Amino acid sequence: MKRLTCILIFSFCIFHIALSQVPPDRDGLLNAEGMGQARVAELNGYPGAKHVLELAKELSLTEGQKKSVREIYEEMRTRVKELGKRIIDIEEEMNDAFKDGLVSAKSISDDAEQVGKLRGRLRAVHLVAHLRTKNVLTTKQIELYKKLRKTEQPVKK
Repeated sequence: MKRLTCILIFSFCIFHIALSQVPPDRDGLLNAEGMGQARVAELNGYPGAKHVLELAKELSLTEGQKKSVREIYEEMRTRVKELGKRIIDIEEEMNDAFKDGLVSAKSISDDAEQVGKLRGRLRAVHLVAHLRTKNVLTTKQIELYKKLRKTEQPVKK
């Protein structure tokens, strides 16, 4: 019983920390995770650099292709981390302003607009990396990638 209580308390603390994180996707932003940013590219046959590198053997990448995709991936990660940090800084400032009662309609509007623009840039960086990665691969490699990743075209309504 005592062990169960400890587990429940620990779980509650972790859950509370995760929910109180500002912004909620903070870890993903700091770690340059995709978080679905380029799903539209992936679903339409534009491979992600990270996944291409993971599947390098299966795709029979040449050393030149590996080098190119690695460069694309590292450039994307660096830029996404920079943008993620800027987003977090603004979100934390806005959170602090709310806590301290120092917000106005204008400050909220300005901060939200700035975060929106940065998130748009972040998504564009992910999407451009997919575009660049596709250009490195052959048609055969792209088709194999889609099969290995089991990506399909989105259903059109």
